Parts: sequence; C-alpha cells; structure tokens
Amino acid sequence: MKPARVLFLLPAAFAAPAQAAPLLGPELLRHWVPDPVTIGLVWGLAWIYLRGTARAYQRRHPPKDWRVIAFLVGLFLVLLAMVSPSTALASQSAFAHQVQAAALRVIGPLLILVARPQRMLYAGMPKELRRGIFARLWRDPFLGHLAGRVATPVVAAALNVAVFWFWLLPPCQDASVSLPVIGYLERLSQLGAGLLFFWVLFDRRDPDLGGTSYGPRIVMLIVSALVLVVTGVALTMKPIAIWHAYPAGPRLLGFDAVDDEATAGFVNWAWVSIIYLLTIILVFFRWNAAEVRAYLRAMAPGPGQGNLPLIPETAEELWLLVEPKNRRVALSLAIIPAVMFVTVITLVVTIHYGT
Repeated sequence: MKPARVLFLLPAAFAAPAQAAPLLGPELLRHWVPDPVTIGLVWGLAWIYLRGTARAYQRRHPPKDWRVIAFLVGLFLVLLAMVSPSTALASQSAFAHQVQAAALRVIGPLLILVARPQRMLYAGMPKELRRGIFARLWRDPFLGHLAGRVATPVVAAALNVAVFWFWLLPPCQDASVSLPVIGYLERLSQLGAGLLFFWVLFDRRDPDLGGTSYGPRIVMLIVSALVLVVTGVALTMKPIAIWHAYPAGPRLLGFDAVDDEATAGFVNWAWVSIIYLLTIILVFFRWNAAEVRAYLRAMAPGPGQGNLPLIPETAEELWLLVEPKNRRVALSLAIIPAVMFVTVITLVVTIHYGT
C-alpha cells in the first residue's frame, strides 16, 4: 500500500470505537481522535485565510468582520466534529450522532461558505502554490468540465439528500458506529456533501455573469428542508428502535433507545430544517443585491450598449416588467409551506394510527 493511502487511513484506524457503556464526565474528555490529516488541513486553511486577510487589510480592502468570524467558527466546528470527543459520544447516542452530522453537513459548511472566503484564501496562498499547483488545476480543462457538471443545484441537492439518507439506513448507521473506518468515511462524506451544497448555494458569481440562478438556489433549500422534516418526523414518531449498534441501557440524558432515536429525528425535523429555511432569507437578500448589481452594470457606459436589456423608466413600466416573475415566485413559495404542512400531518397521522 502506498504511504499516502496509509496516511489517509491513519485517523480512521485510531478513531475511538464504540464503548460498552456510556461515556460521561472526565472519561469522555480522554477520547480525542488523533487525526493529523484533518488537523493539518484545518490549521492550514486557517493560516492561509488569515494571511490573505492581513494582506487585504494592508491594501485597504478588508473583508467584513462577520465574514472572518464566520469562516473561523465554521472551521472550528468542523475540527471539533472530526477529532473531539464528540466522535466517541456519537458512538453512544443517536442524538449525539445526528448533532455531529448536522455540524459537518450543514452548520460548519454554511458558516465557512457564507463568508465567501475564496478571495482571502487565494490571496493568502504562498506564491509557489498559487502559481504552481493551484494554477495548473484551475486551468485544467477536464477538471473545469467536471466542476461545471458537479457544481449544479440538482447534483448538489441530490448528493446532500443521498448522503443524509444513506447514513440513516440501519445497516449503514450500525456500521458507522461499530467500525471506526466506516465512521470516518461517514464524516468525510457528510462534510464533502455539505461543502458542495453551500458552495453552489453561495456562488459568488451573479446569474448574468454565468453564476447559478437564484430560483434553483431557493428550490435547493426548500427541497432539503422538506426531506429533513419528513425524515425527522418519521424517526421521531416510530414506535421501535431501528439502530442496534449503540450500547444497551440508558444513553445520553438518560434516554432509552426509542427516545434517543426520536430525539435524533427531532434534531433534523426542527433544528436543521429551520436553519435551511432561515437561510432562504439570506439568499433572497443576495438575490436582490445581485439584481441591483446587474442593473448598475447595464446602466454603466461602455461597449455593447445596443444589446442592453429593457430598462424601465417609470414605476408603471417596472411593475409590468417584474409582476409576472414575482407572482410566480410568490405562488411557488406559498405552495411549499402548505405541502410541507400536509405532508407532516399525513405522516404523523399515518404513523400514530397505523401502529
């Protein structure tokens, strides 16, 4: 086996296995995962980002403070979820397992990419890396074509949902709890799916400059929230335990097996789905800002003025221009909460009266 592969599998080999009894108090704090790959990548990204931020401050083009904080907090959450005793705790409790998954698949990537760190990371790279390896990868036509195929709303949303569902399947969940290598792969896949999802969602390019349209971005969030709600309600309302690799007897917070799994479902049903729905508000703000930038670009003098889009000159013309699109968006957003409500009520009634 090649040395690189040995290094890649090293963190999984030393990850804390499932324990026979719940870990609580000081005993839990001893179960850190010696993962040099994750630690090195996280600290390396933090160093490059802060280096780029320092250069931006010197050039008087600094990022907003909240973006710097969001990026660093996101990296810190990923580091905690990968190497802290939360990994050992996740092997004791389905509730803790889903909290860890939410940090890797949703909260960490959301904070990292809402900060729009690309400019700071590029500026902070050493010159040899920026003009060498990175430049060759960026200009590679095959990688560019592959990225264009993968970084789309359909692929990103489908992969995010598929990873979420796959690791909830009883054989997969039990394997991730029982086998450290499988658990490590689970965490990597969740982090990768989350980063791709929010990379597409927070695409820096405006739609008129080749970026992703904002309509599909909204649909990504709504579909993901609906999947989380339906799946979370099913896990919360089911009368039996379906995962059997966790320790027998009382688990975290004194829950039995059924209550522990119900609480795990509630994490996705309530907490994570609300994060997705609240993110819609942020995407709408960015949508509005993108349209303002597109309008200013259209009004700016320069070549190609004969191909300008229709620019309304009065309030009546503006209303006639935007009314059809706004009506379609409003109807779509009005239908989705109704569908979610009916779906959840139907699922709850079916589970309650069908068992």
